[in-house]
Amino acid sequence: MYKKIVQIALPCLIGLAFLPVETAHGQYQPEGEFADVRSQDYLRDVVALSSTLGSAHALRVLCNGRNDQYWRSYMQELLSLEAPYQGRLRTSMVDAFNTAYSAEAARRDSCDDGAVSAERVYASTGERLANALVQANLPESARGGDD
Repeated sequence: MYKKIVQIALPCLIGLAFLPVETAHGQYQPEGEFADVRSQDYLRDVVALSSTLGSAHALRVLCNGRNDQYWRSYMQELLSLEAPYQGRLRTSMVDAFNTAYSAEAARRDSCDDGAVSAERVYASTGERLANALVQANLPESARGGDD
């Protein structure tokens, strides 16, 4: 009986030893060779993209109502790809989104042609920032081409 328990439990315990260590907040933080080594340009651009998405989200909600989560969904996807774990980058991105959302929401109280136009500008700016991030951080072979 003891031998059977050891045969089952030992592989499980060995597997647990290789699981990533969690932080105090229960989120995995890459360390050592897996730590975040992205450039300052990358960090600046990804936070700027987060801010742009926050501004666009405020305008979309103003014009289409709270149920329209189009730009917020983009932000959630960006977070899942670029900052899936709690940490400084994720906090900076969320803060930038929320600050820009609040500032844009305070700037306008109704949906007019200016708001619609501003959302288009934010969309264009976001696309430019996203493309710059891809160009600077992905090898050409990994970029989706128009073949």
